Amino acid sequence: MGKALQNKIRKRAALLESAYELFATNGFSKTTIREIADHAGVAKGTFYLYFTDKADIRDTLITRMASRLLEHACASMEEYVSSSTEEVSTADKFVYIMDYILQYVSADPFFVKYVSKHMSWGLLGEGQKKEQAYNPLDPESAASVGFVTYIRNMLDADGVKVRDLKVLLFTLLGMISAFTYDLVIYQEPMPLDEFKPHMHRMIRHLVNEAIIEE
Repeated sequence: MGKALQNKIRKRAALLESAYELFATNGFSKTTIREIADHAGVAKGTFYLYFTDKADIRDTLITRMASRLLEHACASMEEYVSSSTEEVSTADKFVYIMDYILQYVSADPFFVKYVSKHMSWGLLGEGQKKEQAYNPLDPESAASVGFVTYIRNMLDADGVKVRDLKVLLFTLLGMISAFTYDLVIYQEPMPLDEFKPHMHRMIRHLVNEAIIEE
Protein backbone atom coordinates (compact mmCIF):
# COMPACT_ATOMS: atom_id res chain seq x y z
CA MET A 1 0.00 0.00 0.00
CA GLY A 2 1.45 3.35 -1.06
CA LYS A 3 1.92 6.33 1.25
CA ALA A 4 -0.66 8.40 -0.67
CA LEU A 5 -3.35 5.76 -0.12
CA GLN A 6 -2.36 5.33 3.52
CA ASN A 7 -2.72 9.09 4.00
CA LYS A 8 -6.19 9.08 2.43
CA ILE A 9 -7.28 6.17 4.63
CA ARG A 10 -5.98 7.98 7.72
CA LYS A 11 -7.80 11.22 6.87
CA ARG A 12 -11.09 9.48 6.11
CA ALA A 13 -10.87 7.47 9.34
CA ALA A 14 -10.10 10.67 11.29
CA LEU A 15 -13.18 12.36 9.83
CA LEU A 16 -15.38 9.40 10.75
CA GLU A 17 -14.01 9.29 14.29
CA SER A 18 -14.49 13.05 14.63
CA ALA A 19 -18.08 12.88 13.40
CA TYR A 20 -18.81 9.99 15.75
CA GLU A 21 -17.56 11.91 18.79
CA LEU A 22 -19.30 15.17 17.87
CA PHE A 23 -22.63 13.60 16.91
CA ALA A 24 -22.65 11.61 20.15
CA THR A 25 -21.89 14.62 22.36
CA ASN A 26 -23.44 17.60 20.53
CA GLY A 27 -26.04 15.97 18.31
CA PHE A 28 -26.30 15.80 14.52
CA SER A 29 -28.11 19.11 13.94
CA LYS A 30 -25.74 21.12 16.17
CA THR A 31 -22.57 19.75 14.58
CA THR A 32 -21.14 21.51 11.53
CA ILE A 33 -18.86 20.20 8.80
CA ARG A 34 -16.29 22.80 9.85
CA GLU A 35 -16.28 21.37 13.39
CA ILE A 36 -15.92 17.82 12.08
CA ALA A 37 -12.95 18.83 9.92
CA ASP A 38 -11.28 20.91 12.67
CA HIS A 39 -11.70 18.12 15.21
CA ALA A 40 -10.17 15.67 12.72
CA GLY A 41 -7.23 18.00 12.09
CA VAL A 42 -7.93 18.51 8.39
CA ALA A 43 -9.09 21.40 6.21
CA LYS A 44 -12.81 21.81 5.58
CA GLY A 45 -12.27 21.22 1.85
CA THR A 46 -10.75 17.83 2.66
CA PHE A 47 -14.10 16.72 4.06
CA TYR A 48 -15.66 16.95 0.60
CA LEU A 49 -13.02 14.66 -0.90
CA TYR A 50 -14.55 11.79 1.08
CA PHE A 51 -18.17 12.73 1.86
CA THR A 52 -20.80 14.75 0.00
CA ASP A 53 -22.39 16.30 3.09
CA LYS A 54 -23.07 15.79 6.80
CA ALA A 55 -25.82 13.25 6.15
CA ASP A 56 -23.43 11.18 4.03
CA ILE A 57 -20.85 10.83 6.81
CA ARG A 58 -23.62 10.04 9.32
CA ASP A 59 -25.03 7.31 7.08
CA THR A 60 -21.55 5.92 6.48
CA LEU A 61 -21.05 5.76 10.24
CA ILE A 62 -24.39 4.02 10.74
CA THR A 63 -23.62 1.34 8.17
CA ARG A 64 -20.03 0.88 9.30
CA MET A 65 -20.78 0.68 13.02
CA ALA A 66 -23.87 -1.46 12.63
CA SER A 67 -21.97 -3.89 10.37
CA ARG A 68 -19.13 -4.08 12.89
CA LEU A 69 -21.56 -4.63 15.76
CA LEU A 70 -23.32 -7.49 13.98
CA GLU A 71 -19.98 -9.13 13.18
CA HIS A 72 -19.00 -8.94 16.85
CA ALA A 73 -22.40 -10.28 17.92
CA CYS A 74 -22.07 -13.28 15.61
CA ALA A 75 -18.49 -13.96 16.73
CA SER A 76 -19.55 -13.80 20.38
CA MET A 77 -22.43 -16.19 19.67
CA GLU A 78 -20.02 -18.68 18.10
CA GLU A 79 -17.84 -18.57 21.21
CA TYR A 80 -20.90 -19.10 23.39
CA VAL A 81 -22.06 -22.09 21.33
CA SER A 82 -18.60 -23.68 21.27
CA SER A 83 -18.25 -23.38 25.06
CA SER A 84 -21.78 -24.55 25.87
CA THR A 85 -22.14 -28.04 27.31
CA GLU A 86 -25.63 -28.34 25.81
CA GLU A 87 -26.86 -28.03 22.25
CA VAL A 88 -27.97 -24.49 21.40
CA SER A 89 -31.08 -24.28 19.24
CA THR A 90 -31.32 -22.07 16.17
CA ALA A 91 -33.86 -19.87 17.94
CA ASP A 92 -31.54 -19.45 20.93
CA LYS A 93 -28.70 -18.44 18.61
CA PHE A 94 -30.91 -15.62 17.33
CA VAL A 95 -31.78 -14.70 20.92
CA TYR A 96 -28.09 -14.48 21.81
CA ILE A 97 -27.25 -12.29 18.81
CA MET A 98 -30.17 -9.89 19.39
CA ASP A 99 -29.49 -9.73 23.12
CA TYR A 100 -25.84 -8.89 22.43
CA ILE A 101 -26.90 -6.13 20.04
CA LEU A 102 -29.37 -4.60 22.49
CA GLN A 103 -26.88 -4.69 25.36
CA TYR A 104 -24.11 -3.12 23.27
CA VAL A 105 -26.34 -0.44 21.77
CA SER A 106 -27.67 0.57 25.18
CA ALA A 107 -24.15 1.45 26.39
CA ASP A 108 -23.24 3.80 23.53
CA PRO A 109 -24.89 7.24 23.10
CA PHE A 110 -24.26 7.31 19.35
CA PHE A 111 -25.91 3.93 18.89
CA VAL A 112 -28.92 4.97 20.96
CA LYS A 113 -29.41 8.22 19.03
CA TYR A 114 -28.62 7.10 15.50
CA VAL A 115 -27.65 3.51 14.78
CA SER A 116 -30.50 1.85 16.65
CA LYS A 117 -33.04 3.86 14.65
CA HIS A 118 -31.61 2.65 11.34
CA MET A 119 -30.34 -0.82 12.26
CA SER A 120 -32.50 -2.78 9.82
CA TRP A 121 -32.11 -0.22 7.01
CA GLY A 122 -28.37 0.07 7.50
CA LEU A 123 -27.71 -3.66 7.20
CA LEU A 124 -30.40 -4.99 4.89
CA GLY A 125 -30.76 -1.95 2.66
CA GLU A 126 -27.87 0.41 1.98
CA GLY A 127 -25.43 -1.79 3.88
CA GLN A 128 -26.00 -4.66 1.46
CA LYS A 129 -25.19 -2.40 -1.48
CA LYS A 130 -21.99 -1.13 0.11
CA GLU A 131 -20.62 -4.56 0.96
CA GLN A 132 -20.81 -5.63 -2.69
CA ALA A 133 -18.12 -3.14 -3.76
CA TYR A 134 -14.78 -3.01 -1.98
CA ASN A 135 -13.83 0.52 -0.95
CA PRO A 136 -10.02 0.94 -1.00
CA LEU A 137 -10.35 3.77 1.55
CA ASP A 138 -12.13 1.45 4.00
CA PRO A 139 -9.94 -1.65 4.65
CA GLU A 140 -12.65 -3.17 6.87
CA SER A 141 -14.94 -3.58 3.86
CA ALA A 142 -12.72 -6.38 2.52
CA ALA A 143 -13.22 -8.51 5.64
CA SER A 144 -16.98 -8.07 5.93
CA VAL A 145 -18.97 -11.18 5.03
CA GLY A 146 -22.33 -9.50 5.49
CA PHE A 147 -24.92 -10.24 8.14
CA VAL A 148 -27.46 -11.86 5.82
CA THR A 149 -24.80 -14.14 4.35
CA TYR A 150 -23.55 -15.08 7.81
CA ILE A 151 -27.04 -15.99 9.06
CA ARG A 152 -27.76 -17.96 5.88
CA ASN A 153 -24.56 -19.96 6.43
CA MET A 154 -25.48 -20.52 10.07
CA LEU A 155 -28.89 -21.87 9.09
CA ASP A 156 -27.32 -24.16 6.48
CA ALA A 157 -24.93 -25.51 9.11
CA ASP A 158 -27.90 -26.17 11.42
CA GLY A 159 -29.79 -27.88 8.61
CA VAL A 160 -32.61 -25.37 9.04
CA LYS A 161 -34.65 -23.57 6.38
CA VAL A 162 -36.74 -20.47 7.06
CA ARG A 163 -39.32 -18.56 5.08
CA ASP A 164 -38.36 -15.08 3.90
CA LEU A 165 -35.03 -14.77 5.72
CA LYS A 166 -34.62 -11.07 4.96
CA VAL A 167 -38.11 -10.36 6.28
CA LEU A 168 -37.28 -12.25 9.48
CA LEU A 169 -34.01 -10.36 9.97
CA PHE A 170 -35.62 -7.03 9.11
CA THR A 171 -38.31 -7.72 11.73
CA LEU A 172 -35.86 -8.77 14.44
CA LEU A 173 -33.53 -5.83 13.88
CA GLY A 174 -36.53 -3.52 13.64
CA MET A 175 -37.62 -4.72 17.08
CA ILE A 176 -34.26 -3.69 18.49
CA SER A 177 -34.56 -0.32 16.78
CA ALA A 178 -38.05 0.24 18.15
CA PHE A 179 -37.23 -0.84 21.70
CA THR A 180 -33.84 0.73 22.35
CA TYR A 181 -34.57 4.43 22.75
CA ASP A 182 -37.47 4.17 25.21
CA LEU A 183 -35.89 1.34 27.18
CA VAL A 184 -32.53 3.07 27.54
CA ILE A 185 -33.44 6.74 27.77
CA TYR A 186 -36.76 6.54 29.63
CA GLN A 187 -36.68 2.97 30.98
CA GLU A 188 -40.23 2.61 29.70
CA PRO A 189 -42.33 0.52 29.90
CA MET A 190 -39.75 -1.02 32.27
CA PRO A 191 -35.97 -1.20 32.79
CA LEU A 192 -34.01 -3.00 30.09
CA ASP A 193 -33.12 -6.07 32.18
CA GLU A 194 -36.79 -6.60 33.08
CA PHE A 195 -37.81 -6.36 29.44
CA LYS A 196 -35.30 -8.87 28.11
CA PRO A 197 -37.27 -12.04 28.99
CA HIS A 198 -40.25 -10.65 27.04
CA MET A 199 -38.00 -9.87 24.08
CA HIS A 200 -36.49 -13.35 24.18
CA ARG A 201 -39.93 -14.96 23.99
CA MET A 202 -40.86 -12.79 20.99
CA ILE A 203 -37.62 -13.66 19.17
CA ARG A 204 -38.06 -17.41 19.74
CA HIS A 205 -41.67 -17.21 18.54
CA LEU A 206 -40.75 -15.33 15.36
CA VAL A 207 -37.85 -17.64 14.53
CA ASN A 208 -39.74 -20.86 15.23
CA GLU A 209 -42.70 -19.63 13.18
CA ALA A 210 -40.36 -18.93 10.24
CA ILE A 211 -38.70 -22.37 10.31
CA ILE A 212 -39.97 -24.66 7.59
CA GLU A 213 -40.69 -28.12 8.96
CA GLU A 214 -39.71 -30.91 6.57
